[in-house]
Amino acid sequence: MHPSQQDFSLSQTICISPLCYHPNKSMPYTQTAFSQAIFKMFDNLDFWLAKNYADLPNNALTVYIFGGCALHLHTGVRTSNDVDAELKSIPQLKPIHTLEKVIQSVDFDDEQGFPRSLDWDGAFQPSIAPIDPLYEDRATLIHTTQSGLIFIYLVSAVDIAVSKLGRLESVDRDDIQALYREGLFSKQEFLDTAEEAYKYSSVAMDKLKFNIDLASDLLDEETR
Repeated sequence: MHPSQQDFSLSQTICISPLCYHPNKSMPYTQTAFSQAIFKMFDNLDFWLAKNYADLPNNALTVYIFGGCALHLHTGVRTSNDVDAELKSIPQLKPIHTLEKVIQSVDFDDEQGFPRSLDWDGAFQPSIAPIDPLYEDRATLIHTTQSGLIFIYLVSAVDIAVSKLGRLESVDRDDIQALYREGLFSKQEFLDTAEEAYKYSSVAMDKLKFNIDLASDLLDEETR
């Protein structure tokens, strides 16, 4: 069982590693029209897997949600036109790049009733962003597809915030502050996770160190 495979109906704090997810503080926004569109994308893939493979076990494919989709699931603010996610599969399945070609866009009506389309971002790679290798241990199971073949995990708020440090453009700064404002991690948790990501990141070290310091100042502004 994944360390954070838990029932969201639990009222107590769910400890997922050194960092904890606090369901009392902020539940993931899983029932919005946008969130349901994310799940539908993988429910459709689940249907394809069940049709094209025999005797696959549960959790044959694991999905880790990053990017704007993760921001929405954590905070309810902003959405995205595409899904940034990492896929990890069992050897029995076709290579990931082949599976990605099967993933279809999802059309849906947003909360205001406007038509939207959600696409798969096949270009996303976690290795391009600063990420602590232990991010999987902090991710939280938020959806299992109908046949149980796909488990969808929400990457923790602190790991999403740290992943924004590679660019730290205006939208990234806003995202970090929005996550922090929700009380999903402390400044020290952010700095500790950023330090671990720093050790393994492909981002230029001087740039990343500068961005960590800048983001630290942004968090200080939130507490004044």
